[in-house]
Amino acid sequence: MMKAEITLSDIANPEELASILDPEMTVELSRCTAGMEIGADSLKIKIEAEDVTSLRAALNSYLRWLRIAIDTNDVIGGFDGHE
Repeated sequence: MMKAEITLSDIANPEELASILDPEMTVELSRCTAGMEIGADSLKIKIEAEDVTSLRAALNSYLRWLRIAIDTNDVIGGFDGHE
């Protein structure tokens, strides 16, 4: 089993970011599973996959979803505490 973690730190409201990503966590990606851990000012996404190809695909998906959430926040303000 292959594993990867994405950690975002210094987030003012990691619960809000987690709630934005929560629907994506339930999306069934081929041959992999994912979960989130919420800290006081951080969010960690853990991904496990059967092979490197599945892990790469899952990482690309989660990184893309994170980028969309962060870009949207930059436009409207929100989870990072900036207005």
